[in-house]
Amino acid sequence: MAIRRYKVIVNPAAGHGRTGNMWSALQPLLQRILGQHEVSFTQAKDDARILAHQALRDGQYDHIIAVGGDGTLNEVVNGFFIDDTLVNPQAVLSFIPSGTGSDVARTLGIPFHHAQAIARIAGILTERGKQLLDVGKIIYTQQDSHTVRYFLNEASCGMSSAVVQYMNHASILKWLGGKLAFYLASLRTLMRYRNVRITMRVEHNATVVLDECIDARVIALANGRYFGGGMMIAPHASPSDGIIDGIIVEHLNALQTAAKLHTLYTGKHLSEDSVRVVRGNRIVLHAEETTWIECDGEFLGQLPASIELLPAALPFV
Repeated sequence: MAIRRYKVIVNPAAGHGRTGNMWSALQPLLQRILGQHEVSFTQAKDDARILAHQALRDGQYDHIIAVGGDGTLNEVVNGFFIDDTLVNPQAVLSFIPSGTGSDVARTLGIPFHHAQAIARIAGILTERGKQLLDVGKIIYTQQDSHTVRYFLNEASCGMSSAVVQYMNHASILKWLGGKLAFYLASLRTLMRYRNVRITMRVEHNATVVLDECIDARVIALANGRYFGGGMMIAPHASPSDGIIDGIIVEHLNALQTAAKLHTLYTGKHLSEDSVRVVRGNRIVLHAEETTWIECDGEFLGQLPASIELLPAALPFV
């Protein structure tokens, strides 16, 4: 096996500061299992993207390891790309989950135990090498301009984006852990949230699959299976099948949503009449009123937005 040059990007604030608190115990594990590595800590929003981009652009590292939550991983993923192209096609990405939600880890089967997550990286390197993951690209509206963001897990609008916005400001909930925090945030949000009319166009390989106006409670565009701290929003989604699973929850009021919220954790919501699944590799969303959108648990901006899939775009270990 070729000697790898590791850049470890750590968000000490992830998991409401738990990542920083446990770092002194985690770094010796990295040293023992993977060997020599360089560590950088983020201090502000977007630092992880900048650090990853610099490490890849300068060619000093061929393996980036993100340590933190899904938001940290999302920033690092964005550091891998420029104009839909990998900054360094020889480099690979790994993830050690240590955040509030960690939904990407659930989809990819990454252990939450840090020693096991590191051992998994070492095992894959020696046994079967990297895998290529699909990456979503979203172009959304921010302050009257178009902004590009890449994502590994999901993008969504409707009530789910309102939950993310609330979670970002209600730091006390993050002490409770991902599943309970997101569940309580969802209960609070749904009592105040009203459905919005969203025009959704879905294409697959340039063939129109859906084009209609929806009375939407949630529209989730899933590359992975989970969001919201363990909600199995898209049970059949895969980040390596070249398809986005569009999950549409429509026509429900607050009380109906509350009664069915538990089904999201088991994937049984797909059998509900109020839920539809539509699959494609390009989606366009419009709304007449202000409608917010998030991706990978990070609040972005508003509609209109377009989403497309970059198949087998990201080398991952």
